[in-house]
Amino acid sequence: MAPLSWRHHTLLQALLSRGPLSERDFHALFTAISGGKNPATHQQLFSDTLMKINNELGYLQFDLRACINQYDGTVYYGVVNNISDEESKLGSKYSVPQIAFYKGLKQ
Repeated sequence: MAPLSWRHHTLLQALLSRGPLSERDFHALFTAISGGKNPATHQQLFSDTLMKINNELGYLQFDLRACINQYDGTVYYGVVNNISDEESKLGSKYSVPQIAFYKGLKQ
């Protein structure tokens, strides 16, 4: 498998440094780094990009996921941990309700 490109790294770095991004912001970032290709009109490219990132993140037990905010219905993209161990629970800056929200996404 080919290594991730700078485009993949840019998407991941934005999510890791800023936290979850709204769908509008994530799509704007994707459009900017893909040379103006909008995810709405280039769905296959967008899906392939996310799948390639997830294939690489799977080794580290992480996923890039789209999540729906249960309170306002806004879609957010973020990197989530696939395993729930005591060590990973200690390293979070998120509140208990936010952690419960992400746990609900696993199901």
